[in-house]
Amino acid sequence: MSNRSYLLRLIIPFAVMMVVVVALSGWLIYQAGVAGARAQQIIELKNDAALLATVVGRAASMDDAQVMQRLREEGKFREVRYTLIASDGRVTFDSEVPLEQLDNHNDRSEVLDARGRGTGQSVRRSSSQGIMNIYAANTVAAHPGFVVRVSRPERAPLWVNARTIALLAGAAALSIGIVSWLAITLHRRWVAPVRRLADAAEQMAAGQWQTRIAPDGTAELREFTTRLNLLAQQAQKQLEDLQQQRSDLTLLVDSLPDPILLTDAQHRVVLLNAPAARFLQVTLAQAINARFFSVLGEPSLLDLYELASRDTKPRTPHMREIRVVRAGQRYTYQAVAVRMPAGGIVLVLRDVTRLAAAVLMKTDFVANASHELRTPIAAIKLAFETLSEVYTEDAQQTARCITIIEGHLKRLEDLLQDLLDLSRVENSEIKPEIMQLRLGDVIGVIRNTMTPLARNKNIELIIEADETITFHSDRRLLDLVLKNLVENAVKYTPSGGRVTVRVERDAGVGASQIMMQVADTGIGIPPQHLERVFERFYQVDAARSGSSGRGTGLGLAIVKHALMALGGTVKLDSVVGRGTTVTCL
Repeated sequence: MSNRSYLLRLIIPFAVMMVVVVALSGWLIYQAGVAGARAQQIIELKNDAALLATVVGRAASMDDAQVMQRLREEGKFREVRYTLIASDGRVTFDSEVPLEQLDNHNDRSEVLDARGRGTGQSVRRSSSQGIMNIYAANTVAAHPGFVVRVSRPERAPLWVNARTIALLAGAAALSIGIVSWLAITLHRRWVAPVRRLADAAEQMAAGQWQTRIAPDGTAELREFTTRLNLLAQQAQKQLEDLQQQRSDLTLLVDSLPDPILLTDAQHRVVLLNAPAARFLQVTLAQAINARFFSVLGEPSLLDLYELASRDTKPRTPHMREIRVVRAGQRYTYQAVAVRMPAGGIVLVLRDVTRLAAAVLMKTDFVANASHELRTPIAAIKLAFETLSEVYTEDAQQTARCITIIEGHLKRLEDLLQDLLDLSRVENSEIKPEIMQLRLGDVIGVIRNTMTPLARNKNIELIIEADETITFHSDRRLLDLVLKNLVENAVKYTPSGGRVTVRVERDAGVGASQIMMQVADTGIGIPPQHLERVFERFYQVDAARSGSSGRGTGLGLAIVKHALMALGGTVKLDSVVGRGTTVTCL
């Protein structure tokens, strides 16, 4: 709305109000003048009526022609009307109206008042003349029953004339002029500055924080303008900082090799870097503000996004490995989706194609190497068996050599077997064969294979389990877990120690899942090594059990990957000198 319309809206009400005030004041003054003039005229007519009654009373009779002529002339001169009314209401004389046109006057209010009180008065429209008249009546004492009446048309106050009307009109015009001047002055000092402030605030609300206002108007408005300019300056600086940070963030995100996508609470894409655009095969213009399902074409990504969006706990990462084909090439990505507190989703993909290929290559190498090593080991073993049968020249030396060869052959066999087991549990292409198992069958194998080993070291092997329990799992993977855990416990427990195997149903996670725990009273593991004992080939200390007891360093790695394949977890607690407890779910 323009300043002119504001000015008109300010002037017109005041002008109308002043016109109404002036008109009302003029009307009230006029009514007061009319009332005053009427009262004055009534007094004058009452005096004339009293004088007329005296004059008529001196006449010899009420039809004295000389007296009537004098009254007619006097009335014309004084511009009044004289009327004589007999006791029966008949008009016997009227100075202006012919008698034949007049009816009985006994019903006139002023006549009735005069007959009752001696005098009477009224202001009414004349029935014979048709104009407003002021009437004054008086009885004639000398002629009982007769009433004299004096009347004249009601006159406006003497001051009600063209000049007075002109003065009132001039006063109204002057009032309007004064009001207009006041309105313009008020507009310049208050309304116009306030309007400029409102326009500037509207521009700032639209994001134009560079807008500035020149201080104008009263001291309060100038102070407010100064503060508003300061607010705009600070907001502009913060906006520029945010824009710079956003630009830096966009540059940083675009420079990252990993595809990154961000959506808002309404699942619209608000951020997409260049690698993500290439991966999703869309342009930035197509993706920004689009719904996520129209951008994420891969079903596995859509499933991961839906999983994260349904999560009730923000900042919880959800990971999934996805495989896609681009330009005839197979790629593997590690995808992570996280729901933000505001409701949006952050999706990050990392290209692990080379890493997956390297892991596969390593797995293949281990498998191939294991198979290749079996042949020379078999030959050594055959030679050893032959030597033990035919070589007898130095029985003591022969026995010592045989013992050494036998120990190293056993170590090579264990290493090869562990390598093969590890390659199998790490191979994601080999799916677990889930079947119903009886706990007694699983425990029986462990009891038969581990009891002789424990007895040789004078270690008590205790098995606590309800062997009637049935559950679903992969028999081969479960055997690997228990075998390696019990074997490690026996290996690192001194003579006279104890190894306890406890297997029970875990009610906290489901009726078909079990908890396995292997606890020993061995030498324990120092705290600084606990995080690394599940790494491949990692061994805490060669002197822990002597060279004869040194393992391959693959047992706990096999346990970890076997449990991962089964969807389970492993937890290790250990105190140096008191023993180790491994719990699997």
